Amino acid sequence: MGYVIVEGNDKDIIVRPNDFNRAFHGDIVRVQVNSGVSKDKRLEGKVVDVAERKQTEFIGNIQMSKSFAFFIPASEKPIPDFYIAADKLNGAQDNERVVVKLLSWDKAEKKPIGEVVSILKSEDENDMAMKEILIETGFPLAFDKEVLAEVKKLQPNISREEISKRKDYRDILTFTIDPVDAKDFDDAISIRNLDNGNYEIGVHIADVSHFVNPVRCWIKLLTKEPPVCICPTG
Repeated sequence: MGYVIVEGNDKDIIVRPNDFNRAFHGDIVRVQVNSGVSKDKRLEGKVVDVAERKQTEFIGNIQMSKSFAFFIPASEKPIPDFYIAADKLNGAQDNERVVVKLLSWDKAEKKPIGEVVSILKSEDENDMAMKEILIETGFPLAFDKEVLAEVKKLQPNISREEISKRKDYRDILTFTIDPVDAKDFDDAISIRNLDNGNYEIGVHIADVSHFVNPVRCWIKLLTKEPPVCICPTG
C-alpha cells in the first residue's frame, strides 16, 4: 500500500500496489483521485506521473545470468528488481554489493533499467554504511562532471593581498586533524608556548567560501517550502 501526502489535505491519498505506476518511495508524483473512498474515509487514487525522483541511485546485490543481470535493491520499501545489460555491469560479479544508477523506466519497459556505477567492498564497512545513508536520503555518491570541471579551475596559490587580510599561522606548529581517508582536510589545531608559561591551543577551520565566487543559484530546501533563489554576498 502507498500513501500520497498532499500539502493542505488533512488525510493522505491511498494508492494500491497496482496503481504505483513506476513510482518509488519518496518520489514527487501526480495522482488522480478516484471516486471511491476507503473504509476510514480516505480518498483513493492512482499515480499518473512521476514528477521528480527522490533518488536515482540504489544499493543492493547483483544476480548474474548468461547475458545480463538483475539488481536486487536492499530496501525496506517495495522496489522492483532492475535489469542490467552486460555492457552496464562495469566489472560487477555475481552477488557483489553494488551501487546502481537508474537509467530509465518507460511504459514499455517491464523493469527499471540500470547501470552499475560502483562496487562496494565488504572490507570497508564504515564507508559502506555512510554511502547507504547518503543514497537513501537522495544524495548521489559522485559529483557531476560540471562540478568536477569547475573544481579544476581553482587556483591553489593565495595572493599577498588575501594573506594581508588574515592572521598568519604558518610559523606556528599547526596540523590537520582529519583522518588520512578524509574527503577534505579543513580542520586543524595549533599549539605554542606563551611567554607567561601557558600553552595556546588554536582551533582552525578552513575558509572554503574563499574559493566560491558569488553566483546566483537555486537552492532546493529540504522542507516542504518551495525552492528559493538566493545570491550569496559573503
